Amino acid sequence: MQPGDLDQEELLMTLGDVLTEVASGHLDGHRCPVCAGGTLLCGDADGKIVVACRACRLHFEGWLA
Repeated sequence: MQPGDLDQEELLMTLGDVLTEVASGHLDGHRCPVCAGGTLLCGDADGKIVVACRACRLHFEGWLA
């Protein structure tokens, strides 16, 4: 599966557990749930969450509400 295979809602659901962990401050050690082959680069700054996978080129940005 590739990131382009998912619509926005499916991508959000797929990343749900990772986003919850990142929002809680756990930024390291997450495997990409889309390609299962990459380690995610995660960041959280000023309420903005960024998740990226170099293997499948997944890139997600969102704001904490």
